[in-house]
Amino acid sequence: MKSTSRDAVLYFSESLVPTARKALCDPLEEVREAAAKTFEQLHSTIGHQALEDILPFLLKQLDDEEVSEFALDGLKQVMAIKSRVVLPYLVPKLTTPPVNTRVLAFLSSVAGDALTRHLGVILPAVMLALKEKLGTPDEQLEMANCQAVILSVEDDTGHRIIIEDLLEATRSPEVGMRQAAAIILNIYCSRSKADYTSHLRSLVSGLIRLFNDSSPVVLEESWDALNAITKKLDAGNQLALIEELHKEIRLIGNESKGEHVPGFCLPKKGVTSILPVLREGVLTGSPEQKEEAAKALGLVIRLTSADALRPSVVSITGPLIRLSQGCTGLAVTDFKKLSV
Repeated sequence: MKSTSRDAVLYFSESLVPTARKALCDPLEEVREAAAKTFEQLHSTIGHQALEDILPFLLKQLDDEEVSEFALDGLKQVMAIKSRVVLPYLVPKLTTPPVNTRVLAFLSSVAGDALTRHLGVILPAVMLALKEKLGTPDEQLEMANCQAVILSVEDDTGHRIIIEDLLEATRSPEVGMRQAAAIILNIYCSRSKADYTSHLRSLVSGLIRLFNDSSPVVLEESWDALNAITKKLDAGNQLALIEELHKEIRLIGNESKGEHVPGFCLPKKGVTSILPVLREGVLTGSPEQKEEAAKALGLVIRLTSADALRPSVVSITGPLIRLSQGCTGLAVTDFKKLSV
């Protein structure tokens, strides 16, 4: 094909296309790799027609148990070579319900930076797919596919899109969508190796606002995501978060109208997701940060049940004693509650 005119390739395409199709589904990996190079040359010669002639065939082969594994790898080989043209063609087909997250997950691993361009379509699709599988035997498999997609994103723009879109979805009026978004956000915060330091404020703000959610799933997942974030923070980033954290605690306290905040009262979890940040502020912060952390800690105590506070009493008492010796922001009732 490299040595042949475009007209000649078009003339013989009825023979070339079936050959490329068959070779991309061949049991031998070496044949599939060679076929992907043939596809690359075919596309360079006849353009979009190569996509139309070959990719729909490969997608159809995914339903055939005998060749589905080979066809999927054939798609992957093609993606590895021509992701910038193949992904735009495949994404609309794979994200149309029923969403094929299995193929999306497999192809994402070789999509490179081309994946970021389509996250605006892919993320809502995988959230929808996960929402529909919640509470079914396929839930864990769907979560694994979602994880493969989001952890394949490598560039800063892609990470920003993931964080912003997932946080936006957690505000959905539909509980199933909030649950799916919270689960994927937890996966991202817990397992991504990306540096999302520049997004800490928006992440902490978005997650702690979910602590008043009516869904137990959203509460658990948002708590775990926030805990995963705070565990990774160094002292400098912890201190930088204190003012924002205090503001968000006030907001959820106002929402709960002074009642206990559900996200602070989860069994065996309580306030430990935010306690390291507040402790750091009390123990090593500037006078202003100590004051801010003291007020936040006192408010957290008032918004948390005694049972939920009990596992954290030892961690809280030290900072409280130090604060009582020379700092404001804590009431006598806060000490009484801990002593109970």
